[in-house]
Amino acid sequence: MRHLPALVVLRAPRGYGKTSTVAYWLRSGELDDRSVAWLTVVDGMGGDDLWAAVHDALVGADVASPASEPGLDAVDEALRRLTRRLVLVIDGLHQVTDVGVDPELVELAQVHELLHLVVTTRLERPIMSIGPATVDATVLGVPELSLGPAETALLAARLGLSLSAEETGRIIREYAGWPALVRAALLETRRTSDGGLVTDAAAIARYTALIIADQERVEWRDVLTALAVPYPMRPGDLDVLVDDPAQLPLADVVIHSAYTDSHDDGTSSYPHGLRQALLENLRADSPERFRELNRRLGRRRREQRLAAEALTYALRAEAWPLVLGILEEHWAEMLVRHPDAVQAAVRAMPRELVASSTRLVVARDYVLDRDTARQAEAALRGGLLTPGSPLPVRSLTTTQRLALRFDGTPSFGAAEILLGRLDSSLADGGHPQHDADIERAIPELLTQWALSTLHANDGVRAAYGFALACHEAVRLGDCAAAREAAHGTALAMALLGHTRSADAWRTYADGFAATPTRLEAVARPLSLTVLAGVRLAGSTWPTVPELAGEHGLAPLLELTRVAAAFGDILHGRLERARVVLQRYVTDHGQDQAEIVRVSVMALRVDLALAEGRLDRAGALLAGVHDGGAWMHASRARHAFYVGAYAETMRLTENAAAFAGTRPRVGLELLLLHACAAWRTGQREAAVDSLATAVGLASDTEVLLPFLTVPRVDLEAIAPDGSWTRQFLDEPRLAHTDTVFPEPLRAGQLSVAELRVLRELDSDVPLAHIGRRLYLSESTVKTHVRRIYRKLGVSDRTHALERARELSLLDED
Repeated sequence: MRHLPALVVLRAPRGYGKTSTVAYWLRSGELDDRSVAWLTVVDGMGGDDLWAAVHDALVGADVASPASEPGLDAVDEALRRLTRRLVLVIDGLHQVTDVGVDPELVELAQVHELLHLVVTTRLERPIMSIGPATVDATVLGVPELSLGPAETALLAARLGLSLSAEETGRIIREYAGWPALVRAALLETRRTSDGGLVTDAAAIARYTALIIADQERVEWRDVLTALAVPYPMRPGDLDVLVDDPAQLPLADVVIHSAYTDSHDDGTSSYPHGLRQALLENLRADSPERFRELNRRLGRRRREQRLAAEALTYALRAEAWPLVLGILEEHWAEMLVRHPDAVQAAVRAMPRELVASSTRLVVARDYVLDRDTARQAEAALRGGLLTPGSPLPVRSLTTTQRLALRFDGTPSFGAAEILLGRLDSSLADGGHPQHDADIERAIPELLTQWALSTLHANDGVRAAYGFALACHEAVRLGDCAAAREAAHGTALAMALLGHTRSADAWRTYADGFAATPTRLEAVARPLSLTVLAGVRLAGSTWPTVPELAGEHGLAPLLELTRVAAAFGDILHGRLERARVVLQRYVTDHGQDQAEIVRVSVMALRVDLALAEGRLDRAGALLAGVHDGGAWMHASRARHAFYVGAYAETMRLTENAAAFAGTRPRVGLELLLLHACAAWRTGQREAAVDSLATAVGLASDTEVLLPFLTVPRVDLEAIAPDGSWTRQFLDEPRLAHTDTVFPEPLRAGQLSVAELRVLRELDSDVPLAHIGRRLYLSESTVKTHVRRIYRKLGVSDRTHALERARELSLLDED
């Protein structure tokens, strides 16, 4: 402020702190040695009116003579007589209709050395480009005027609100640092009894309405609110959001403004708090326009096959035919990935419209009326998913869920309670009543839903869905649908590791006199491949049919190849596994089913471990953020083989919880837990985990996981003559061992590598480490590469984490 330039222009929307910023400068004391003249421009001023008003402001500041004729000449004359620096503030230049005053203002700043001209404007003006090209000038826009953490925290403190750094950051992000909105949010924010922050969104919407209502042009307000409808806004959306082509340049200005977030994928959006406030104003002021814009976006997203987004916009628009069309086209996918959105749609739609759709009726009565994920787990644990076993048609009650905690065959009448036969209060026992056409379609639609669930890598819910479809087909006397669904259940059970149940379902399926379907043609060889592999009965390459145009079954064909490759790796046939993985060199992204993506990733990790490339395995796992049970087992296996036994114990501590529903994964985790416990001196835990694993393997006939851990560890844990040792010495297991290398130990790092590793903890460049150890930088880099390879990591941070797990940073 002591070096205020000749011209300062502050340009931002209303509420961005232009006027308050200038006022702060003047009352800060830094400019007390200067005179001040302040003019607040009124709406609709012309050029002559402006100069007359400026002259009056100079008179008020004792700079100009009141006897002078008001106008530009009088202003110029008064400024020529200045003997003391003057700060002339013109607040609201955007109100002046004549842009010809802009070069005249710049000329004044250029000619009069003692003048500091400060101008605020809400709209783009010529002075913003002319000024910097002519005089010493500064233009402050939204980026410079928005509030940062320090200013927001100070403002909050002055309003009596203490914020943490995280809370301050959230407020800034929610409102893009827009000073007026941040202040309004702070004024309307209170702490709850549990210490959380709650902001009154309605109050923010009302304040936002005042800001956008003051815009000089209606089209500006229309564009500002229209761009709040999409989230995110994708390239090309302006075609459906902006009616008048003349508004497109204005929309482009808004999109590229500092209060709009731009993303790397080409999309953009308002910050959440600002967007919600603008949407509330649009909904309240122009409800029909709000619905129409959402209707347009819904149709556009439907064309782009973005079903979830399309459904969101269609629901906002209350465009029920559009909602129905979206759900009809993507109902199975939406039920799997976005069940809450489908449920909201079914509840909001007119009942007669729901009743007209067979898919929505099935979704409503068989999927959305229950927590299918929990019900599937409960049914599988409770032994209800067996061929011919009746399934509860209605959602399970709390009492039924508690009863389903029993494993095996429930006793003392619990089986009757589970089916709701003893106490009518537990379940109504009735069956949904539907029209004949809907009844006939139920098994097929349930099978479609179960198949989509399987593709989404949820084998438990897929098994439940297929079994329910089979149950309904049997009830309706549809042998073809029952046979198809039973084979689907057999496949899901095989993938989970329920081998005996898979056999039973396949036998049950073959008992229906019907022509095999395309699903059966794929599911049968895949389930046989999986079962043969996990039983160590010889994993063979299955013969799979050509299914031209059967896109819905393509993931199962891919999974068939991957399933065989798992067995190849554990039997040492690495080259065959590499051939399979060559099909997936290019990432298919969204085009690849989740179950294929996850299984291919697990296969890559296993192959890297088998080849001794522990760093490669670690890098692959670092890029996976979920992946379900399979990737959980891969992480535990990687931790074990890099010698991180404490991490292995942590990842496998709940191994038994997987056994009831996913025995194959549960068995892998139990074996890893046993070996990690043994290597860390926890003998009792090792013996207990191995005994549990052997019991599970004996019950399920799942043997393949025994090839994922060192045979020498298993023999050391199981004493001679014990039942566990007898099981390990059975022919199929007696002469087998893992293809994975011996787990890493501290001694595998050389003395030189250990010295470099400990220096890495000092967080200095490699060149500095070389000077401290009297080594060349290239030698240090060689040691670092070897350290990464031996520890199974790909960067410095993970190397240090692994070193701490292995106690390699100790100086003893």
